[in-house]
Amino acid sequence: MGYKYGVWLVYDPKEFETTHVGHFTITCYMEKEDAYELYKVLKQEYGDMHYIDVDCNRPIIFEKNMYEDDDNNMNSWGYVGKSTRWDFFKNTVETHSSNTNYNFSPYPHTSIEYVIIGKKKLHPIQQINKCVLCKMELVDISSDDPTEWKVIT
Repeated sequence: MGYKYGVWLVYDPKEFETTHVGHFTITCYMEKEDAYELYKVLKQEYGDMHYIDVDCNRPIIFEKNMYEDDDNNMNSWGYVGKSTRWDFFKNTVETHSSNTNYNFSPYPHTSIEYVIIGKKKLHPIQQINKCVLCKMELVDISSDDPTEWKVIT
């Protein structure tokens, strides 16, 4: 099932080494049409390019099933970020999606490595903090395999 469809802030693959599309999730667990409408609203309201300040000094292991509708049983490690626009995104998502199912990311974060629980261990890497430029994208995250997730805008 994966995470259905959503809106991400996608960064250049040179920023972090991943096997999947590197991103900061804004929303997931949406129907394709709802995600597309939200993407258009967010892009019109805030533009498509955004900076995220990433705390790479303290990599963290994210809890499995961190979203309300999440039952994928995947663990991941990555970094937490900060964005001056995150609360604006949240308010817009809540207002625009009041009659829609969605899961909003509680805070900006990027997963660098995903594993199915019990398959292998995670190996977090400490790096120098950085500011990352991201592009807002509509994404298909319906696969259970993160390497199959793709940008569709």
